[in-house]
Amino acid sequence: METWVIVFAHLAAGCFAIKIDTTDTLSTSITDTLTDTVTDTLPTTVTDTLPPTTIDPSTTIDPPTTIEPTDTIEPTVTITDPTFTDPTFTTFPTETFTVTTITVTTSPPSDCGNGVVEDGEECDDGNSSDTDDCPSTCKQAFCGDGFVRAGAEVCDDKINDNSYEGCAPGCSALAPRCGDSVLQAAEGELCDDGNQTAGDGCNACLTEDLPGECSQAVALPQPGRNVASQIEEVECDLALPPEGKWSRFVGSAGSRMPTTAPPMFSCGTHAPGWLNGQEPSEADGVVAREVCFHWEGETCHFKAPIAVQNCGPFVMYRLPTPPSCALRYCGVD
Repeated sequence: METWVIVFAHLAAGCFAIKIDTTDTLSTSITDTLTDTVTDTLPTTVTDTLPPTTIDPSTTIDPPTTIEPTDTIEPTVTITDPTFTDPTFTTFPTETFTVTTITVTTSPPSDCGNGVVEDGEECDDGNSSDTDDCPSTCKQAFCGDGFVRAGAEVCDDKINDNSYEGCAPGCSALAPRCGDSVLQAAEGELCDDGNQTAGDGCNACLTEDLPGECSQAVALPQPGRNVASQIEEVECDLALPPEGKWSRFVGSAGSRMPTTAPPMFSCGTHAPGWLNGQEPSEADGVVAREVCFHWEGETCHFKAPIAVQNCGPFVMYRLPTPPSCALRYCGVD
């Protein structure tokens, strides 16, 4: 009487059944019941003869089971003889996967100007006016915000320290300036007739007998431009006089451009600009020069070509818009 032992083993890519005749040579037949193909080549004949195995008569051996391609075989192995070890079977380690769910909650951005006071807003009057009590920043208006409040302030330059061409403390009065009929030579004025009438001998606080275009230079009075300024601001020179016009430094901004590189973040900007070359004499007339901007440890990281003229009482510069932001032309006393 022949005795059969059925062993099912589940491999990574298929299943196979082994029918063992304990009194004869072991042979195997492989039936791939899954859609994947078993790529490993299995031996078709086992040359070693297994020792006879005694099976309890009460044990019932089920006949081989035909497995349809759609069936799924669980990764289990059933062996009737606990002393039998299949050298071709490999146990794969169990992998553990951790799934982490992250929930991100974002609040919609506030919409300043919609008439509703939302997070981050102090006020919201539903308009874009910068002259009322709630400007377009949705912050309560105050002296120093840079907006002139109608009926409450005369000026507001954010600094309000009475600097030349600026605003007095409290935003209640204009600071000394060209056109107030007071000659302020220390601030760069050559004359001040209290008007802006051209052709009367004094125009923009410059006498009209200056050489070339010197009498047409536009003042740059911003105190933050000065290398020595401690004003915390970040400005970029996007509002210079139109291309082709001349500029000069006046008041707290200084009187000329520095000829050595200022430190980064000075002059109220990120990359301060300085004159890379010698300042011309009056006899030199208009000369070509280069402005360098100090950034990322390089004193001449950015460059811009300019024109310079020494007018005698002051030096003027024809300045182009900087090549990037935040870049600014510096002044020095």
